[in-house]
Amino acid sequence: MTTINPNAGYCTARVAATVIGFLAVATSVRAADLTPPPVAAPAAYNWSGLYIGLNAGYAAAKITETVTGGGSGSANIPAGLGGLQIGANVQTGAIVWGFEGDFDGNMATKSVAVAGGALSGTAQIPWLATLRGRLGYAFDRYLFYVTAGGAATELKSAVTVGAISSATTSSTAAAWTAGGGFEAAFTENLSARIEYLYLDARNISVAQVGTPFVAVTGRLQDNLVRAGVNYRLPVAW
Repeated sequence: MTTINPNAGYCTARVAATVIGFLAVATSVRAADLTPPPVAAPAAYNWSGLYIGLNAGYAAAKITETVTGGGSGSANIPAGLGGLQIGANVQTGAIVWGFEGDFDGNMATKSVAVAGGALSGTAQIPWLATLRGRLGYAFDRYLFYVTAGGAATELKSAVTVGAISSATTSSTAAAWTAGGGFEAAFTENLSARIEYLYLDARNISVAQVGTPFVAVTGRLQDNLVRAGVNYRLPVAW
């Protein structure tokens, strides 16, 4: 006589449940292994650091020269210019502040005359330099900024005052300057920008002509539009 074990069905069901559970766990682990890790968000760009760069652009200057007691004359002097800059930024939140100095060579030269023949001659602006503070607001890799500070420039003049005499002089003049610009970073170290500056140098001593002398004074107003590239130095800051 065959004896049927009443526990056999129970054991079989228990083994089947164990196998199914093991397979479910294995499938879950395998699915977890196939899930790609979360991608970290890119870090925000930081404008802090020292930088050096090159610039080139256009200058639209106006020279006004005045003869003591004899009137004045002016001339517009458009020219190209180019040079280099060096500066530093510090970023706090979205605010970026710092300073910049630059030096540009200038090709501006033009004749100047006063009505009635009181003065005639030429004026030339060989170079200009500025030292400015900068304050900006960053949208990650895009920076809008305003800037202001001091400037220096040279005015070379060859003047003839009526029938008195003539003189060739060179004067270095101080000025103030202000403007603003936009800069965009393309890599961690390289950025490009465009900016506008207004420069104003007053009461330049141009020449003293004749004996007794006749004084010639000048004023230089300049509008600069420059494009440039900057390289941020990979140094600790």
